[in-house]
Amino acid sequence: MDTGAPPDEQAPGEQAPDAQRLDAQARDAHQARGLRGRLHASRLGVVAALAAENLHDPSRGFALVLLASLILRGLWLNVPTTGLIFDEAYYVNAARVIVGLPAGAHYADSPIGLDPNTEHPPLGKLVIAASMSVFGDQGLGWRLPSIVAALVALVVLFEIVRRTDRSAWFAVLVVALVSFDNLTYVHGRIGTLDMLVLAPMLIGSLLALRRRWVLAGIAVGIALLVKLTAIYAVLAIGLWLLLTDGPDWWRRRRIALRELAGPVAFVGVTAGVFLVGLAVLDATFTTFATPFDHISRMLSYGTALRAPETVGICPEADSKPWQWLFNECQIQYLRVDVTTHAGDQVVSKVASIDFRGALNPLLAGGIPLASLFLAWYAWKTRNAAAIWALSWAAANYLPYVALALVTNRIMYLYYMLPVVPALGVGVALLLLRAGLPRPVRWGFVLAYAAGFIAYFPFRQIPT
Repeated sequence: MDTGAPPDEQAPGEQAPDAQRLDAQARDAHQARGLRGRLHASRLGVVAALAAENLHDPSRGFALVLLASLILRGLWLNVPTTGLIFDEAYYVNAARVIVGLPAGAHYADSPIGLDPNTEHPPLGKLVIAASMSVFGDQGLGWRLPSIVAALVALVVLFEIVRRTDRSAWFAVLVVALVSFDNLTYVHGRIGTLDMLVLAPMLIGSLLALRRRWVLAGIAVGIALLVKLTAIYAVLAIGLWLLLTDGPDWWRRRRIALRELAGPVAFVGVTAGVFLVGLAVLDATFTTFATPFDHISRMLSYGTALRAPETVGICPEADSKPWQWLFNECQIQYLRVDVTTHAGDQVVSKVASIDFRGALNPLLAGGIPLASLFLAWYAWKTRNAAAIWALSWAAANYLPYVALALVTNRIMYLYYMLPVVPALGVGVALLLLRAGLPRPVRWGFVLAYAAGFIAYFPFRQIPT
């Protein structure tokens, strides 16, 4: 209301409080724009802008995960310069014998040109031998096949998840979880057979998802020529078929023969590729008269592996399948210590290299809850990715549980390696589909990265 009173007087050149506040805000905004401009122009700003741009594009995110996977697996391949890591003592020395190079303690007196490691089919060792022929009898030659197989496995896993789920970022998260698991990382850069068999197993699964049954059989047959444990891929594909097509068969109370033609062809092609391939390989690289003689040798070797009579939880490197779920009985693959002495007394001993057969501790810790959520999610939503992961995990894990219950066969934690892709799907589903708050999800991802760093085998930069 206008009372007719004169307005407040103010000194010449003095601004009203509102005007002063507006000027201060303008100055702050100008300074902020200047600071942002300098930050954006800096190297850190350029990197941050590039990262932000990539975070809006799942294909670029996937490419970054693959690039990081390649770089990390390729670091210091020739370290240690004189030592083999874990079962490289068997497979690298077998490859040396095949190509006519001097072998170490294992197979030192074996006939040149023949595969002395007859407890497994020859193909995996031949791949390592071919790499050594090109790149030499050193780290790159021994380990490059596993690096290539690891990257192939990650690409195929991405395609499997993309085919079975609508979210591209979900697939990127699955691949990242699998790539930065310690067990996957270690076996993806040492010269053993485990990654060489996993890659074609996953290829066979992807082709089966696409109903390319003959090609799937070829892939799994090739995997069997690396290691007989690829038979679990056949079981996984069969279980997936029952869980996806089985409900419809049950409702109809019949199965059309044409619907079984593909799966039957898959089994037949798998067996044919394996038997014919083993016969060809045996004729050249072993002394077995028939593939059945070699199969008998491999099966008898496997059944003869007995766990030692021990007392305690983990007195030796062997373990039981239920212990793998808790990351127990980790295996020391290779450890190099830096020891500090004070006179004759050891003051400290710190690992400079520490290769362990163990899961990422955050992945292992998530197994119980993620597995339960995976099974529930597959049942309630019929999500194809969840059904695939459930089938794959069951087929590659439960047979070992059955063996452990009825036999005394020796087993090791690294037998969990083929299960890791399914665990990655389960944990990713738990993070993204269980309604967890964003800070919880990001907190887990950061903790997972910390777990990878904590288990990273190179504790110091090699000199």
